[in-house]
Amino acid sequence: MKKFLRFLKNESGVTAVFVGLLMVFFLGVTAIVIDVGRLYLEKSKLQKAVDAAVLGGGQVLVNNQSQAKTIAKDLALNNTYTITDSDITVTSNYIKVTNEVSVPMTFAKVIGINNVNVSASAKVIVGPLKKGTGITPIAIEKSAIPDGKQLKCDNPNKGNCGYLDLGGNGASGLEDAIKNGTSVAINDTAKTKTGQSWGPVEDAFQYLIDSDADKPICQSAATADRSCKRVIFCPVIDTWDGVNGKDTVKIIGLAAYWIEGINKSDKEVKGQFIKMVGPGEIGDIGIGDYNLYGVKLVE
Repeated sequence: MKKFLRFLKNESGVTAVFVGLLMVFFLGVTAIVIDVGRLYLEKSKLQKAVDAAVLGGGQVLVNNQSQAKTIAKDLALNNTYTITDSDITVTSNYIKVTNEVSVPMTFAKVIGINNVNVSASAKVIVGPLKKGTGITPIAIEKSAIPDGKQLKCDNPNKGNCGYLDLGGNGASGLEDAIKNGTSVAINDTAKTKTGQSWGPVEDAFQYLIDSDADKPICQSAATADRSCKRVIFCPVIDTWDGVNGKDTVKIIGLAAYWIEGINKSDKEVKGQFIKMVGPGEIGDIGIGDYNLYGVKLVE
């Protein structure tokens, strides 16, 4: 009997040791989970910050590489991360940001790991749009870019005033398409819309100008961005020569045009072509420096 009681006591001691070892094991696992979770969270936040930095910088890359860097740094700082010029690579068609931060450990310090570095990188490429949205149904000859200043009906005797039949429903459809735009792809063909329709066209362009009345950046071609209604995106064609009445033209590019104002007596819209990034899918077919560009996050 005494031997049996001693056996029970011995087993009780083994159990206590076993439970103690399990507690140490589970605490260790918990510590690892907490520190790994902290690393994962920091990595995720850093990745979002560099993604935002390159996407923002890419919006102005076609106009100013230095400004693209500045915007990238500002956006990263808005997300609580500091990036320097050495973290940014900029060329004429891409911007890349790489950053690394040190994350302090909590439980890993027990085994001598005080900090762990996590890194993230992101790259945006900029290229001519192969398909755009919000496109105004007024076709521009390639030779008019970038020096053309007026959108004007120069060919009324042949029935064409530059309008494309992308909205349908006659003059009211044209007015709506100028106000809201439509979807157009490079190498698409489109039917021309005949007639001058100046009344609805004037109303549509005046609506775009009035929509930006309270936006200071939209009042100048130098500061306007794609949030401005008075910046329109136009399909580009080779030429209007030989186009008569309801004919078919091929779209070879897209361009951005800032509206300065309307000359009602001459029935023309005044403004200038500008370099701009717009919404849509990018490709490799363009019309020169004054393409309507797009951005794409590639890493």
